[in-house]
Amino acid sequence: MKFSIKREDIIPILTEFTNILKENPIKPIISGLQIKAEKGMIILVGTNLDIDLVRQLPAEVIEEGSVILKPALLLEYIKLLEEEELMFTLNDGYLTVHQAEFSILQEESFPSIVPTSPVVLLNLQGGELVKMLDKAKFAASLSNDNIQINCVRMIFKQDGLNLVSTDSYRLLYLKADTKCFVEKEISVPLETVNILCKLLKDYEKEITIGFSEEFLIVTWENAYFSSKTISMPFPDFRMILNNASFDKVMEFNRDELKSALKRVITVAKTSVDAKYGAIFTFKGKTALLNAFSGRAKINQKVNMIKDGEDFKASLNCKFIVDYIDNISKNPVIKGTNASSMFEITEEGDQNYRYILMPLALR
Repeated sequence: MKFSIKREDIIPILTEFTNILKENPIKPIISGLQIKAEKGMIILVGTNLDIDLVRQLPAEVIEEGSVILKPALLLEYIKLLEEEELMFTLNDGYLTVHQAEFSILQEESFPSIVPTSPVVLLNLQGGELVKMLDKAKFAASLSNDNIQINCVRMIFKQDGLNLVSTDSYRLLYLKADTKCFVEKEISVPLETVNILCKLLKDYEKEITIGFSEEFLIVTWENAYFSSKTISMPFPDFRMILNNASFDKVMEFNRDELKSALKRVITVAKTSVDAKYGAIFTFKGKTALLNAFSGRAKINQKVNMIKDGEDFKASLNCKFIVDYIDNISKNPVIKGTNASSMFEITEEGDQNYRYILMPLALR
């Protein structure tokens, strides 16, 4: 195998694979990247058995062939070079690049990755998908102990795309006016969501989202991405959203509330009773936020517009900040009492709803 390729072309592609490939002591070949040279193209293939990525790049192929190697050291070396064109040569069990040689892995046991033609769900701009996923993923469970909620639920409907996430203490619902070709519900693992956000963060061209059996498939220019989905049933979030009813409504200035919450978090994050928990006393036109950690205590006042009787409740400050970070207008907090769920929305927008369970008052 022998080919030359532009340095500036291969660096970002190699970087993409570092998001997927991981060290695998049981099956080391899985941590390798396959590079194939054929018909004027370089085809790069990587998999961790749950997620596959295939990328193609034009190159000057002098001799066809393929090789598998771990890409991290190769990427680090190429970044230090100044040459615009790089020559890759396979010779005597080593891949030679510029003046360095890299050891290769045995190719026989590398999984066969064959891109499939999916059922298309929708087309949209890559950066737009990332924005939606970023607004939805933060409420998903970070632990894979319960894979049912270690994911983002993607609901493809003819009138729009809905995204839902939960960690059992909170629930996030986002509706986007993006029409879909086929109606389908898929639970996408949080790891997959995070990788897609990295791959498509700055991609402004159109991508295609589809499915084939239990796989989510995303394609874009010279790229094929496939991920296993979660087959276990997602919690019944519709019942929670449909039964949401509140008699107290509080509107806050976004920046003022966020600033107060961040100050409270400095104490609440070490609270022995409930990490990130604080008492919210909604009285008149002011909300009093109080937190105590055993080593310190803090009180913060925030102006508000309230409709309904005065009351108090204990809420997770970090959870509220997570939502506020994703909106630009004023947050509206709705509640009933200290033991019932709360809902936060952005002023004038019912398509981005956030349900919180309160903490036990102390």
